[in-house]
Order: sequence, then structure tokens, then C-alpha cells
Amino acid sequence: MTVPSTLLSYRSDEHLTPRFIVDAVLECLGGIDLDPCSNSRWCPNVPAARHFTREDDGLSQPWDGRVFLNPPFGRDVDRWCVKLAGEYCAGRTTSAIVLWKSATETKAWQVLTGVACQVCFPSRRIDFEGPGNASGSTFSPALFYIGRDRARFMLAFEDLGQIWEVPGGCRRDTP
Repeated sequence: MTVPSTLLSYRSDEHLTPRFIVDAVLECLGGIDLDPCSNSRWCPNVPAARHFTREDDGLSQPWDGRVFLNPPFGRDVDRWCVKLAGEYCAGRTTSAIVLWKSATETKAWQVLTGVACQVCFPSRRIDFEGPGNASGSTFSPALFYIGRDRARFMLAFEDLGQIWEVPGGCRRDTP
């Protein structure tokens, strides 16, 4: 199932990650090697070693190492999640955290829970930064962890909300 239009932002598909989430991602992953959906290479919102912007077409690039993915929240979100699952299953992505909606009926959700081992459900909606996001979020978020260090994810994200284990998660044969 593709993303229903009621779940899409009509103002913008760009939702910049708030600093407190970036800090938790850094604590969990120990650094970020790649932000494949960066707002800018010159003044990025996420401190990663490499940034792919819209002009770089991150979907056509390899995703190596530790990845933080806050995909554009438009109709192409499924493609970004499938790409991450494929990169993880191929062994190029070693660990990842994905910030997306708690939209269990979508293909993106199904793909992410096929490879994630834990999901954090923040106890409140997240106020994103960026164009058209001045009034706060219109959806409940989720943070998916794909990797081997469940304890580290738990420590980094436990103050944000509930963390659920995904049965059979973090398998490299799932995409």
C-alpha cells in the first residue's frame, strides 16, 4: 500500500530533524556516516560525514556505514525505505535510524518493521523545523532502529518514549 494522501503534508515534504533527536541518534550510533536526505551539503541540519541532497539523488547512491534517514514525507517515502532495507541486507549499511510516521498501514512501515529490531514511539508529537512546519507536527512519529546494539538504542531513546522490540527484526535477508 502506498502512502495515503491524508498522511502527507500539504505544505512541504521537508521536515528537518529537531536537535534532541539528532543528539539521540548520535548517542546511539556513535556518529553518522550518511544522511541520504540532507537539506544542505553546506549547512546541514544533521552532522554526518557525507550528505546527499535532492540534487545528488540519494536513491541512486550506495549507503555505507551508519545511516540516519529522515526521508521526504511525500509519496516517494516507500522508495527510501526499500532502498535502506536493500542497503542493510546487502551489508553496506551497518546500522540505521529512521524517523518516520506511525503509519502501520503503509508499505514504508511494513518494510521498516521487516528490518528494524526496535521502534521508539515518542510520548509526544515532534515539532519539526523547516518550510511550512511552524505550527508543529500533524502526525505521530516513530524512530526505527536497524542494527545490532539494542541496549545502546534503548539508552539513547528511552527518555523520548516507549521502545518496542520487533520480533525477528534486524535480519539481513528481509527486503
